[in-house]
Amino acid sequence: MNWHHAGIEVEDLERSAAFYEQIFGFKARSCLKLGEEKIVFLACGSIVIELIGNSEQITASSNLHLAWEVEDLSYWMDHIEECGLKPLEGPYSLDSGLTVIFYKGPDGEVIELVSQRTGVY
Repeated sequence: MNWHHAGIEVEDLERSAAFYEQIFGFKARSCLKLGEEKIVFLACGSIVIELIGNSEQITASSNLHLAWEVEDLSYWMDHIEECGLKPLEGPYSLDSGLTVIFYKGPDGEVIELVSQRTGVY
C-alpha cells in the first residue's frame, strides 16, 4: 500500500490553491469537476493535496493536520513569515531530536513542519 493524497474541503478554491502554491511551492497537477464540486490536485515532490471546493462554511476538524518534513526549518520559518503567516504554535524541540512548528491554513487546517536536524531552535 502507498500513500496517494490528502483531501481538504475549502471555501475558496482559488485562494487555497494560491496559498499552497505561493507559500509551499505546490503546483497544480490536475483539475476536475465531480458533480457540483470543483477539485484541484496540487503536488510538491511526492506530496499530493486534493482541494475540494465547497461554498459552504468549512469547519476544520481539530483532529486532522498535515505534517511535512523539511531539511532547513529555519529557512521555511523565515519564508513563511515573509509571506505574512505567523506560527500557530512552536517551534518546539522534542526529546526525540525533532523540531516542530505549526501553522494554520486558509480553511483552518493545521500544517506542521518537522525537522530532524537537532539544535535548530
